[in-house]
Amino acid sequence: MIINTNVPALFAQNALYQTNNTLQQIEQEMSTGLQINSPADNPSGLAIANLMTGELGGTNAALSNANEASNLLNVANGGIQTDIQIVQQIQQLATQASNSTNNAQNTQAIQDQITQLLATLDNVSQNLSYNNEVVLGGQYGAQTANVAATGSAGVTNVYLGSDSGAAVSGAYSVSVQFVSSATINGVSVSNIDVVTVYQNGATVAAASITNINTTSAISLQVVAGGNAGTATTSFVVQVNQYDVETATGPVGANFSVSAQSTLEFQTGPNNATPDTMTVNFGNFNSASLGLSTINVTSQGGAQYAITQAQNALAILSNAQSQVGANLDQINTTISNLQTETTNLQASRSTIMDANMASVTSQFAQEQILAQTGIQALQTAQQLPQLVLKLLG
Repeated sequence: MIINTNVPALFAQNALYQTNNTLQQIEQEMSTGLQINSPADNPSGLAIANLMTGELGGTNAALSNANEASNLLNVANGGIQTDIQIVQQIQQLATQASNSTNNAQNTQAIQDQITQLLATLDNVSQNLSYNNEVVLGGQYGAQTANVAATGSAGVTNVYLGSDSGAAVSGAYSVSVQFVSSATINGVSVSNIDVVTVYQNGATVAAASITNINTTSAISLQVVAGGNAGTATTSFVVQVNQYDVETATGPVGANFSVSAQSTLEFQTGPNNATPDTMTVNFGNFNSASLGLSTINVTSQGGAQYAITQAQNALAILSNAQSQVGANLDQINTTISNLQTETTNLQASRSTIMDANMASVTSQFAQEQILAQTGIQALQTAQQLPQLVLKLLG
């Protein structure tokens, strides 16, 4: 029997020390609900959890961005729908004005109503905004620049249509030729203004319009590809009717198309193309729709207004379908981000969160070990005293 070194007491002290450390760790887990409270608890797990936390924050921000983008696109869609309703009214009024039963007072009243509708159309384009940023004013699409007339002063302006948000940049020229008579689609007509758009010498679009017998400026809608409903680029060329008719040869204008800034939405947590989305809007005012110069006070002018309204409706419908496609993409992105957020949170929880059922069970076990450890230490400390009985 040894009295200088109480080995059983040392073992009991060591066991009690380990038990107390475990109890402190368990109490910390119970108070925080986390199984990792310091790097020493699980170094690799903490590193992975930190990366997940960063990605989760980025994903939540991207989800918020996507919802904001959806709100903006809904605002744009509402504005385009308003424009469509206005143009439909203009088409109806132009059709009404085309009837020979109208007198001058009737057609002037119809023209006054159309003028008010065009003012409303321009107001939507200039003032429809989201977060104090105008949406349909052409700020987020292509625009024309460096317009210079050649020959006679027949061409006064060139506008990009409202579906030209992503129009291809490049140098263009407009050629306007008055034709006294021609046959178009098998129908013989007279007094035709033929407008052709060239890009680097190659024809990209053409349009024609019958003479409406007025000296006021008229607009001709020129659409690349020849279909206003599917075009990626459209032009509205304003021409002075009288100048073109008296020109001895073609007149025209040179201009360029430049890309404007785009709306870019960060819809993912990474700096990568799949995590971004770009949207373009053209200009939706009456000039870009080819409606600013329509005049229904004459029968020819009213019939011309019908054609322009139909072209404007086709362009607006195409723009609305593009917004709809963007909304579908955004809604899909929102759904994916919500799923990703849920999975990231679940994965991070597996690493960081404490299993409270297991922790409380372990806590009860360690409490028992602490009590038995104290009892064992007390017993071990009494063992050397038994030596005294040998001396007695």
